[in-house]
Amino acid sequence: MHIPFLTSMLIATMILLVIAQRATDRLIRHHHRQKVDFFVHNPIQPGDIVFLGDSITDGARWRELFPDLPVKNRGINADTTSGVLDRLDDILTGHPAAVCLLIGTNDLPWFQYHSNADILNTYEKILKRFQSETPETMVFVQSILPRERRYAKRILSLNGHLEALANRYNYTYLNLFPHFAGPKGEIRSDFTNDNLHLMAAGYARWVEILKPYLYNL
Repeated sequence: MHIPFLTSMLIATMILLVIAQRATDRLIRHHHRQKVDFFVHNPIQPGDIVFLGDSITDGARWRELFPDLPVKNRGINADTTSGVLDRLDDILTGHPAAVCLLIGTNDLPWFQYHSNADILNTYEKILKRFQSETPETMVFVQSILPRERRYAKRILSLNGHLEALANRYNYTYLNLFPHFAGPKGEIRSDFTNDNLHLMAAGYARWVEILKPYLYNL
């Protein structure tokens, strides 16, 4: 006799989840448009070093981390490979000196899921456009960072393919993963407080990896 009640509770929970997800998606879309609009009105210039990606990139204060370099932050919270591809025009037309690309982790969870083939296909489209439209730009293809342990195997597989893509297009591949991973492929606890985004120590480590490449452009 409890089955109708449990069924009703399950249906109500599912409805609430759908409503919450739609509200979240709407906020993400608005935030994305706000950031893109700002980028359009503050264009990339030749000589700029562009950090392109999602919230992990967006969360850094790159001008403070590289105060003597002409850096610009083009990270957007919750962005995906397809989101970067869709907003690539504003990067390409500026013909920057270099782009540090880190994207793909938001393509992995169930609510934004893309297959590995889809992720890599979109990623290759991004690299093709850089090569054809701004061949003078040095692209640093950065490996997807670790997150929870359950993602480790898939991220490692994707990173292997990203390295192959970078080599195919004669771009530099930066394997960040081992610098940020714990013994089981999870993101190191001293670098994060939510198993995804970086704390100050994580950004400091990232800067140390990037320095030899950016200061030798």
